[in-house]
Amino acid sequence: MNANAEGQALVRIADLHKSYGPAIKVLRGLDIEMKPGERVVVIGPSGGGKSTLLRVVMGLEEIQGGSVSFAGRPYISVQGGKTQIDTEVRKKIGMVFQHYTLFPHLSVMQNLTLAPCKVNGESRAKATERGRAILARFGLEAKTDAYPSQLSGGQKQRVAIARALMLDPQLMLFDEVTSALDPELVAEVEAVILQLAAQGMPMMMVTHDMWFARNVASRVIFCAGGVVVEDGPPEQVLGNPREDRTREFIERVFHIKG
Repeated sequence: MNANAEGQALVRIADLHKSYGPAIKVLRGLDIEMKPGERVVVIGPSGGGKSTLLRVVMGLEEIQGGSVSFAGRPYISVQGGKTQIDTEVRKKIGMVFQHYTLFPHLSVMQNLTLAPCKVNGESRAKATERGRAILARFGLEAKTDAYPSQLSGGQKQRVAIARALMLDPQLMLFDEVTSALDPELVAEVEAVILQLAAQGMPMMMVTHDMWFARNVASRVIFCAGGVVVEDGPPEQVLGNPREDRTREFIERVFHIKG
């Protein structure tokens, strides 16, 4: 199916269940549908399943029930008690983590070209050319030969985003990508994400930073207790939440920020 077909969901998560052992149920029948081009920001209390949700969508976690489809194609399901993942679909999804996960012994360009060359068999020359173009877009062309230890936190995170884009993902996942940054560096990463948004890249993001959520989201989902509590435009969910549980969370977070 064509992911851009009118009304076609890009990601459909249905009745998703995820547990860590019998006592820790993290996702309890979670349902989310995401359209092409959306920038979905998932917020909620710690332990509410936000980061686990992203890891499931990335194909990094086993699930106990439910399913995930991508552009109308079955992606993740449970059959015979075991998680089944379509690895061809997984290749279409990129993820950026909180703590960069760059290889410290490789230069910036080597970090970018490793996967395209090893996984996709791309020539080093072509991968390097693409890498230079992406770094230039992100204002990092002067850092091609630098090593991660020589970069600021904001630069590391921008390189991590550039590395994920080298595999031409059709969906980007961001897990707390600004939480390890000093406040003045958050704007660097936010600018890159807004640049991707302007180009129509679908994104699902988890954050504790409500200002970041308000600036980048086209839609905000509040999760608590392993389910979706509220889902709507950022101005509604963050500015005038309908649910008491959402309101309590927003008031507490903005009070702490203030």
